[in-house]
Amino acid sequence: MIRFKRILFPVDFSAQCRAVAPSVKAMASRFGSQVVVMHVVGLPPNWFGSPEASAWAALINADRLRAEARIALDRFIAQEFSGPGPHVSWELVEGDAAHQIVNRAHDDGVDLIMMPTHGYGPVRALLLGSTTAKVLHDAHCPVWTGVHAGQAAVHSPDCWKRMLCAVDIGDKDLDTLRRAAAFAKEQDLELRLVHAVVGVDSLLTKENDPSMYEFLFNVAREGLASLQEKAGTNFEACILPGGIAHAVHQAAVGHNADLILIGRGVIQKTLGRLRSSAYSIIRAAPCPVLSI
Repeated sequence: MIRFKRILFPVDFSAQCRAVAPSVKAMASRFGSQVVVMHVVGLPPNWFGSPEASAWAALINADRLRAEARIALDRFIAQEFSGPGPHVSWELVEGDAAHQIVNRAHDDGVDLIMMPTHGYGPVRALLLGSTTAKVLHDAHCPVWTGVHAGQAAVHSPDCWKRMLCAVDIGDKDLDTLRRAAAFAKEQDLELRLVHAVVGVDSLLTKENDPSMYEFLFNVAREGLASLQEKAGTNFEACILPGGIAHAVHQAAVGHNADLILIGRGVIQKTLGRLRSSAYSIIRAAPCPVLSI
């Protein structure tokens, strides 16, 4: 059972965070969650007591930075969480943003972290924000990542209907499939699986090597059937050629998915094909991604 009693919402007062705020409110309303809005003040570290670091730190008015951050945090909460809605509290901490987010999530028993990807503009759209990437790698609780501001409202949690779960074949994704099935049932969502076939690309197509093409797809079908038999599920699956991120994006668009679920544990393991693709899935997703 996946329940989100306590949601951590790290904010830096950017437009991206403001775009995510309505989804945080909707998620909290859907699950009856408490929301903790957190801001990390990035004070310069006094590394190893070096003269250079000390000289730089001396130029920073730390008390003023803290006071300004508190004012900005109060204003953000008043603007984005005014009126009826979830119970909201706040935390103001100092240090490295990703480290503090992960520590607070662990120490405070957070059930879900919600944050944007910060992938905007012609260059930044190719990258996942460094703080988001670190949180995805280090956090032990589920992480919800948003999409671009113009698309986020379309997939608000209070309007979910369809969910997509990306899986590999093999027992390492068995837990992910079971949890996705349970979550879909609890939330009354239509669930569909998506799997990308390894080795099928522009060099290997149905036209230039039909026997190998069919062989790889048969292996994928059999693997998914075995996985679903072990999980006790029987969901419709999209089996697509090409890279994982592209396949997930294509399936999400084709089936108008409101949410993509992936097993984030593979990011933290040395093996697993999704490990190297999890960030690209999140970066390219046309809807929010819940990684568990």
